[in-house]
Amino acid sequence: MRASSFLAKLAVAGVVIASLGVAAGTRTVAPTQAAGSVSLATWSSNPTEQAGQKKLVDSFQNKYGTTIDFQVINGDYPTVLKARFTAGTAPDVFYINSDYFQDFASSGALMNLDFLKNVKSFGYDQYYKNLQVGYIYNKHIYGLVKDYSTLALEYNKTMFKKAGIKAPPKTWAELQKDACKLTNRANKVYGISLSADPARWAAFLIQAGGGSTGGGGILNKAQTKAYIKSAAGLAALKFYAGLVQKGCAARPDQVGAGWNGEAFGRQNVAMAIEGNWITSYLQQTFPSLNWGVAPLPVDKKAGNLAFTAAYGVYARTSNKSNAIKLLEYLAGKSGTTVWSHVVGYLPARKDVKPPAGTKVFADQTKYAKDWFFPPGFTNRALTPIGNDIQAVMDGKMSASSALNDMQNKATQALQNVP
Repeated sequence: MRASSFLAKLAVAGVVIASLGVAAGTRTVAPTQAAGSVSLATWSSNPTEQAGQKKLVDSFQNKYGTTIDFQVINGDYPTVLKARFTAGTAPDVFYINSDYFQDFASSGALMNLDFLKNVKSFGYDQYYKNLQVGYIYNKHIYGLVKDYSTLALEYNKTMFKKAGIKAPPKTWAELQKDACKLTNRANKVYGISLSADPARWAAFLIQAGGGSTGGGGILNKAQTKAYIKSAAGLAALKFYAGLVQKGCAARPDQVGAGWNGEAFGRQNVAMAIEGNWITSYLQQTFPSLNWGVAPLPVDKKAGNLAFTAAYGVYARTSNKSNAIKLLEYLAGKSGTTVWSHVVGYLPARKDVKPPAGTKVFADQTKYAKDWFFPPGFTNRALTPIGNDIQAVMDGKMSASSALNDMQNKATQALQNVP
């Protein structure tokens, strides 16, 4: 899993189709015991995800007699994968993160997967439509969603009890009050970890009554206009960055952590805002931590973000039959069941039962905006927006000036879509 601030930082639209010989309504049928090998690439992950990946690889190899060349791409995953597309050395099947999906799709690098609609045994209709729709580009399918998560509030039960706080905060006012009460700057402990990340702040924009219907709430559904600059946007930025300015919250880097989950696990903070991917991380890395999960505190209305990742197939693969067979397994009911119940992530298919402990995240889906953006937008706009959020946190820029810049950067990025 991923979302924008961790594991591809993440967290929820394919292409000018390459000439593949795979058209809508047709499919290449792999033999029951498909010979040879097929490559599968993923980004680097935590031990729990690695265990899930191994389980999937072993299960597929045992079932079909096909060897998987499993590749972990370290570093900047999207950049490395793009370079391999250009070089013609891309893996047959690979992970796709939602915020870069349109970059890949618009380049012609992804195989058209429309034919899967007509493969009854695959069950394309079992996908949750609101999650799968993001992987449709120019009315064609170029990715199959593998899992998803919304955001939730993680809180340290021991620290809450010690501070005399009986329940996690339900409103912004309660969040600020509790965060300040839980802060002990002398001991370098803060109420909550807040990253300078639009993939966290945008949820507050939505809750304040701002934003729009697409692109994390900051873009309209057609992804042609940005909706950042508004009274709601100003209120959200002042509140979010203001918690850090007040000293009641800290960014992960301010406490020597790489992300919110690490700051929370090390108990540098009493609360964090992350997706379901934090669960396996905390269980593996901080098994004695006493913590709970609650819905995000709200302002004017409930609001959240839905992060997804998908499987894609390289359009120029010379191993089409095995690649399709692997894709059907990974993204089908069998593979999704293995993945979800080994790793603990929310399945994107209705025919796979969610694992225990995921209800809070699942219940937030109805309030969540997806995290998909036009080609190039992630690099041209989201990174500068994150810089502006940090500048406000550090007192180097006013919230109103930052909001103007965020709106301008997003507008400019939309005007320069490839």
